[in-house]
Amino acid sequence: MSRPGRDYTPRKFNKSKPSVDTSMPPPATGRKEIPQPQKKPEQQPRRQQRQPQRRNNRGNQRPQQRRRDGQPLYDAKWVRVVEHNVAEGVVTGFTEDTVIPCRIAIESDEALLPSMRIYVGGDGKGSPEGSILGGARMDKMSNSAKLDFPLIIQLFVEEHGKHFVDAFFNKAGNLSLKQHAFELLAGIGNKKALQMAELRGSSGFASMEELNEKCGIDSAELLARRFFSEVEDRTLQPRLIDHLFPVSA
Repeated sequence: MSRPGRDYTPRKFNKSKPSVDTSMPPPATGRKEIPQPQKKPEQQPRRQQRQPQRRNNRGNQRPQQRRRDGQPLYDAKWVRVVEHNVAEGVVTGFTEDTVIPCRIAIESDEALLPSMRIYVGGDGKGSPEGSILGGARMDKMSNSAKLDFPLIIQLFVEEHGKHFVDAFFNKAGNLSLKQHAFELLAGIGNKKALQMAELRGSSGFASMEELNEKCGIDSAELLARRFFSEVEDRTLQPRLIDHLFPVSA
């Protein structure tokens, strides 16, 4: 029904096609898939091939000898034993001509006693003979080796007492206006140093025994303690090791 007073005219719907094409496009044909980039496999680090080590007659691996490179350590001929580890076949000691702590490879079923000599010249002119492995660090040594080290140096000084008396005690002079070279030794002050210089006179001391008796000291022990301090501290100056070694027998 229509409202009263108005004529109802039915609307005419436009049945024409819409101006916008709403049809779906046909599926694409013949399109190739784009390959996705692949990750490169991670390269594994090359493992270093270990050189086979020789075994000694006890079945343990023998440490490898380092190549001589002209360093003073590798120019040494003789080494003094401080400690011998028979199980590992390694000796801890120091070179006779430069007092450098070092490690020596040696084959021996019997323990080498402290202060024994080992030939490391490499030409078979000495016995027993060993090969230098490298330097020895003081902080890596055993407690017994640290305690015995200055004692072995003292035995070496006593063995070559004549050399050290002539090279140091009979020649040492003033380092400055206030310091004598004798004051480099532990416990020797300026007054004691002047007394020692006066007692030696112009002829000097004939032996270490005479020196010790006249001056009331243990000269070998004092020198050994100084040498050991210079071994522990390479910056310590002046260095008596550089002036008194190598020893002329």
